[in-house]
Amino acid sequence: MKVLTYQRGVGLVEVLVAVLLLSIAVLGFSALQMRAITATDESLVRTKSLTVVRNLAEVMRAYPEAYVTGSGTSFSDAEPSDTGAEPTVQAIISSTASQTVTVGGDSISILASGNNCLSTEIVTTGSDSTPKQPCSINQLAARDTLMIKKMATDEEITVAVTMCPGTSVQAIQQQMCVITAWNDTKALLDDSDADACADSNGVYKTGSHCLISEAY
Repeated sequence: MKVLTYQRGVGLVEVLVAVLLLSIAVLGFSALQMRAITATDESLVRTKSLTVVRNLAEVMRAYPEAYVTGSGTSFSDAEPSDTGAEPTVQAIISSTASQTVTVGGDSISILASGNNCLSTEIVTTGSDSTPKQPCSINQLAARDTLMIKKMATDEEITVAVTMCPGTSVQAIQQQMCVITAWNDTKALLDDSDADACADSNGVYKTGSHCLISEAY
């Protein structure tokens, strides 16, 4: 006796349902993987940013009395009490200079090239050898700052040095804030700019990619 069956095609339906569930699981895993990659990239940039901050903080500590006036790529030596004077590190970081800047009439480059105070030429007087043209504290501070600025630029990180919110004296010897930013975030403390790292009180803006570090 033959037994009739009306379940033909049920196996195919089960396979299709299994494939659908597997596809949903794979899509979820892919989204999780993308988020993990993004978090890893962010962590890597933050690590590089902290390295830039540490190096810049060391330069700030090394030249606490270095002050200049000027802007762009040309600066003059100054005293802290002079009108418009600002710490050399802050001035160079905020300038338009990339690898070369003029300080005290000399062209200062990260390549230490040219006939300036960074030249390797020496003068021998008796048994003593001295640099042909010694650098001033501002010129040394400018060269070190340019090197850190170049390091940050190579990593696509922008840097700024500013007074920390709540302070009123612009002095490297006192509390200053180093702002590092990446992606589309600007290294600014600004209430009106949507792309700024934080507002004028130092509160991070939603979605910003940056770090604010205090240095002394």
